[in-house]
Amino acid sequence: MEDLNLETKWLCTMRGAIPEPNMALENLMVFNVDDAWIESPRFNAKLVGPGGDWIRLQPNGNWKLDVRLLFHGDDGSAIHCFYNGVLRMEPHIAEAIEKGEEIDGNNMYFRATPYFETQSEKYGWLNDIVTVGRMRKFGGGNAVYDIFEVL
Repeated sequence: MEDLNLETKWLCTMRGAIPEPNMALENLMVFNVDDAWIESPRFNAKLVGPGGDWIRLQPNGNWKLDVRLLFHGDDGSAIHCFYNGVLRMEPHIAEAIEKGEEIDGNNMYFRATPYFETQSEKYGWLNDIVTVGRMRKFGGGNAVYDIFEVL
């Protein structure tokens, strides 16, 4: 039988500080991303803004993400990062978020599909890859994703 596995390789860790959301509509939360950075052996970057996360609250309580961030690489190159994703809002997740607690990524389904765009020759390879993000920690004003390159 044919091997139907999808291979990935860890690319980087993205960390961000997230304040309380603004409720724009009954089903739309807007988070201003105050601080974020990317750490990796292949590239490092720091948020220069603007940065935000527009979350649509689904009828079942799940979150649908629409995130857009602007980073500068360690050489000053602009790197645009954008992604969609989903958080399955299970009762224990909703309760922890309401209490402001940090949630371990192993205890939730929180996935994203980051893409990168840049004019930088040094980081141009980012334009040509597909990635998947898995939340490692979320809550208490912080988010930590591990991002994997799909091979």
